[in-house]
Amino acid sequence: MCTALPTVGFIGLGIMGLPMAKHLCDAGYPVTVFNRSAERMEAAKAFGANTAASPRELAERVDVLITMLTDPAAIGAVMEGPSGAFAHPKKGLVWIQMSTIDIQSTQTFAHEAEEHGMTFVDCPVTGSKKQVEAAELILLAGAEPDPLDYVRPILSRLGKTIIHAGAVGSGTALKLCMNLLVGQMTSALAESVVLAESTGINPALIFQAVRSSPALNCGYFQIKEKPLLSKNFEPAFSLDNLAKDVGFMVHEANSRGLSLPVTEALQSLLQKSRAQGLGSQDVSVMYRALAPVKILS
Repeated sequence: MCTALPTVGFIGLGIMGLPMAKHLCDAGYPVTVFNRSAERMEAAKAFGANTAASPRELAERVDVLITMLTDPAAIGAVMEGPSGAFAHPKKGLVWIQMSTIDIQSTQTFAHEAEEHGMTFVDCPVTGSKKQVEAAELILLAGAEPDPLDYVRPILSRLGKTIIHAGAVGSGTALKLCMNLLVGQMTSALAESVVLAESTGINPALIFQAVRSSPALNCGYFQIKEKPLLSKNFEPAFSLDNLAKDVGFMVHEANSRGLSLPVTEALQSLLQKSRAQGLGSQDVSVMYRALAPVKILS
């Protein structure tokens, strides 16, 4: 007996959300989307998605709701109020929250979801533009086993690995730990390139040496080679978004009586980069806040 696929609603069609919605359409899921930018909605219609006039309308029509937005304020804006998804959700709706936010906000949204008859799955992702387009994300889930099992077929269309970190909030905690590594790896590469240029050697030699090192060679360094050598910082993961996440990391650590001194130094570098107007560019653009004027010129 053939069982119909659940209907899926997707809110947030940015660098990550649009290809994720496309993967689900391509897999045969009935997908309805909402986005503040009409242009992105038209792009989704082109690959077969339906559109909703508001988050409320979307939540009334679907079995599973996915949000992929910038921060807690953006999530609140689409979930709350008379036109928000909380206003009148379909009975039994499961909400998969995939944005990278802080643990407290995740737990607050989970509580609000329960109050409105929804089941909440905390599931941010690791990966950026290349990985999302190839459906090779790593999904970091915080949920009870039953709802996670229900949405697992959907999640499997978006990534190659699903890691069940524990209860709600655990997925978000793991994502912050992962992005801590991303931030520090990026700053290490940027500092290494600046040091190479200041000493008069070709920074391409860094990447040649890294590729030859079993200990240091990794996919992330390869991904950031082109932007750092070409100085083309088209965003795969924006510096603004990393700065937001680093703020969450420092807050979570401080609230537990911990200090993350290297991450705090990274936070200062990101603030300097944003003050120079670099926030919308790729995270590797922090190079420009490090490089002496004589190198930049």
